[in-house]
Amino acid sequence: MTPNAEAKPKARDLWLDVAKGLGIVLVVVGHTWRGLDSAGMIGDPNLFRLIDTIIYNFHMPLFFLLSGMTFESWALTRPWSEAAISRVTRLLWPLLLWTYLFAAARLASGEAANTQMNGLQSLAFWPLPPRDHFWFLWALFLQHLVVLSLIRSVGYPLGTSVWFALAVIVVLASSFTPVGLNAWTFGAATNAGAFLTGLALGPGGLRPQGLLAFALAAAVFLGLQALSFRLPQSLLISQGLGIILTLAFLAMVRILSSGPETPILRLFARLGVASMGIYLAHTIFAAGIRAVLSRITTDVSLHMIAGTLAGIIGPLVIYGIIRRVGRPSWIGF
Repeated sequence: MTPNAEAKPKARDLWLDVAKGLGIVLVVVGHTWRGLDSAGMIGDPNLFRLIDTIIYNFHMPLFFLLSGMTFESWALTRPWSEAAISRVTRLLWPLLLWTYLFAAARLASGEAANTQMNGLQSLAFWPLPPRDHFWFLWALFLQHLVVLSLIRSVGYPLGTSVWFALAVIVVLASSFTPVGLNAWTFGAATNAGAFLTGLALGPGGLRPQGLLAFALAAAVFLGLQALSFRLPQSLLISQGLGIILTLAFLAMVRILSSGPETPILRLFARLGVASMGIYLAHTIFAAGIRAVLSRITTDVSLHMIAGTLAGIIGPLVIYGIIRRVGRPSWIGF
């Protein structure tokens, strides 16, 4: 979900695609889990909070940070107008298209939908500020335009220390500002710290090596996840926690991906390449499976497995079909 360029397969970094693949699986799992809760199928609130918190602590900061890592080198090679237009076609177009497709699917599902829509007139709405999970595309669009303008005005790479300083400033400002955070700006502002941290790291990202580094990253990740249940709720804590958890997660992925290219790594890398399409369409398939399967069983484990697989395989099928007849970018993939 970092549509900076149409990279050729041979030019891609395996570990980045693996990270995106793992991230998009977490997105599908998280939305499937929340969908079951909205449908009243998860009876234990403590279990729901456990799984929900572990996933939502870091899975979206992960995508913002990954986007930032490759953005500066991409932005510096293109005129501002060309780059800005590409943000419209690669971020706004899928937001507009899939907002209405998602609403139409919800309308067609009738009473089976957790959030119901009635009548064709319910489709007559403006898609901004963004609805449902499409907030990510709008937030990334705003971030890209602001940073693109900054990069093009300067004309040269700003350097790690500058990006880190800006990340700290933005995290503090968005955590304590009494104004300016609303449905239009909240997602972009509260995830800008992760995006700017990615810019600070650059395309190379973290470069940990060895078993000791993996053990340290795992200890940090697991320790902070456990600690998060005891920390007070605040924007400052959630932003800092998301960034640190993401860095620890990426360190583990980098180390695991540095060895032989195993089938499981290739699988997650392929999911990473298709992550935008999965993100756009997964909720339609996951919700559809939940509606059908709920007529047969209320087994949460079965619903999670079926919903997650449907949320991944369904968009991949669409991706395969559109590649045969045209370009995936036509539908935002």
